[in-house]
Formats: sequence, structure tokens, C-alpha cells
Amino acid sequence: MIMKKYFRILFFLLLASSEVHAVEQFVLKSESTFNPTYQNRFSFLLGVNPSIQKARDITNFTFSYGKKLEDYWLDTNFLLTNGLFNKITTNNPTATGLTNDQLVDTKSSMTTIGVGIGRESRYAQTLLPFNDIYELMAADLTYNIYKENTSGKSFTGPGMIAKFSLYKRFSDYFSAGTQFTYNLAVVKRSQDNDTETSSIRSLTMSYLTLGFDLSFYL
Repeated sequence: MIMKKYFRILFFLLLASSEVHAVEQFVLKSESTFNPTYQNRFSFLLGVNPSIQKARDITNFTFSYGKKLEDYWLDTNFLLTNGLFNKITTNNPTATGLTNDQLVDTKSSMTTIGVGIGRESRYAQTLLPFNDIYELMAADLTYNIYKENTSGKSFTGPGMIAKFSLYKRFSDYFSAGTQFTYNLAVVKRSQDNDTETSSIRSLTMSYLTLGFDLSFYL
């Protein structure tokens, strides 16, 4: 069920990207400055919980590398996330071996590696009075390593990330902007015995961050 949800989200993002491409096709072809000769994108992102008062509840650092593929980008990501347990997952006592009270205000870490596709567009220029802004939509399939610090248990498993970024271009080689990143994953620990099922030892990770992104194009 969860994996079907991943692919529905990925399909939706790809469909939305295709529709935006059709709307803006003339703009892209008529503005040569939108497609400079760069082939590689290096991005650095610092993200936090979108709630201003609770921004430090979740923090993450992301390094992203993109490779130009015609109208799309090969998108690869490496994320390091640190956050309050109850902000990134819901406790499964049989998986963690701990009660909810024992996990209140505890922080844990997760490492995410993702590969997918992304696409730049200028659809935002039809809504905002600027000619040097653009957006990037991307979706990646991921592998996640989650460490619950209180119990010392490690969990691993597949997932996905979806990203939406809005950039201001300062030159053909440098952009800065904001990015929303949604991370969804199902991770599980190793079996303590042969009778344990996947659901008994699994956690569903889900969180959203808002970040500041610096991107360099070469």
C-alpha cells in the first residue's frame, strides 16, 4: 500500500511537470538565456520545520547533484536529517521497544540517498513580475537509514522525496532560492526472532522541511 502511494505521488509530479512544459514551451524556446550551456548542477540546502516557532524541531542538510538530460535533469540527493521523534514518525512500540512517554522530546537522525528526475520551468514568471526566476520540481526514489538514539536501534528501508524549489537566477552559473522537501519512507529493523513480521518491526517516516538553497551550474 505504501509503495503504491510512492508511485502515485511520483506519477502526479511527472504529469504536472509535463503539463507545465506544454504551457510554457514557447517561452522556453524563445528565451535562449533560460538554457545556458551548463550540464551540471550542484545544490546545497539547509532545511527546517516549516513552523516558525518550532523550526528547530526538524533540521536537515541536503547535497544535490543534477545532470542535464535534454529537457529533464538526473537528480541525485544526499540528506542528513535530525529531528524530534514525534515530528518525523509515530511510535510503534514493538519496533522501538519503547513507550511514547520514553520518546517524548527525544531526537533521532536519518540518512537518505535518492535518485530520480527533475525539471526546471518558468511557469512562475506568468504569475510574478520578474524575468529572472524559475522553479524546479523533482522526485526521487530513496534508501533510508534511521537511527533511534534512545533505544539504539537502526532501521533501513525504501522511500521517496518530492521537491519543489523557487529560485532567483543571479547569473548563468549561480542561483539562490527556497525549497520545500517532503520525505516519506518505510523503514524496519532486523528481526529479533524468526516469528517477527515486517509490520511489527517497521516505522513510517514522514516530514516536510522548508529550506534555503544555493545552486551552482557548471
